[in-house]
Amino acid sequence: MVKSVDKKKLSLRPVNKQDFSTIEVWLNKDYIKKWYGEPSEWMLEIRNDSGNFDWLNHYIVLYQDMPIGFCQYYDCSKTSAGFEWDSEPQGTFCIDYLIGQDAFLKKGLGSVIVQQLCRLVCTLEDPVQIIADPVPENIDSIKLLEKNGFTLDPITGLYKIKTEKLKR
Repeated sequence: MVKSVDKKKLSLRPVNKQDFSTIEVWLNKDYIKKWYGEPSEWMLEIRNDSGNFDWLNHYIVLYQDMPIGFCQYYDCSKTSAGFEWDSEPQGTFCIDYLIGQDAFLKKGLGSVIVQQLCRLVCTLEDPVQIIADPVPENIDSIKLLEKNGFTLDPITGLYKIKTEKLKR
């Protein structure tokens, strides 16, 4: 059991093939599968053997040098039609995140992951806004998004933050 963590020791690095088995274990955990759905669908995108998912940007969350989670971002304009963000402006990026190591849950690290991921998107892309689409019952995720300045759009159900708020 991890008693306390130094949030400054959290970092992100791109996913590599050696991470696939760890991510798959995480996606199969009940508390993650509950929100993320079928792990095989996620692994198809993460592995990207077909080359069809180059627009997804996957990262491992590290605490010191230990993998503890996974996150990703993508340009919403590159997804297929039929999502809540279809009417969002050009420059809208979506984020997803999870902590896969149980010992690191409830330590305040989710907020740090979201902050670092949003900074990364702002550094590597030119976003006008960043969105997240948590399942409405995922209260912990919703609270951490709101804590980080995201607000609910009641029409789309998406949580949004304009990037000018992030650049302050």
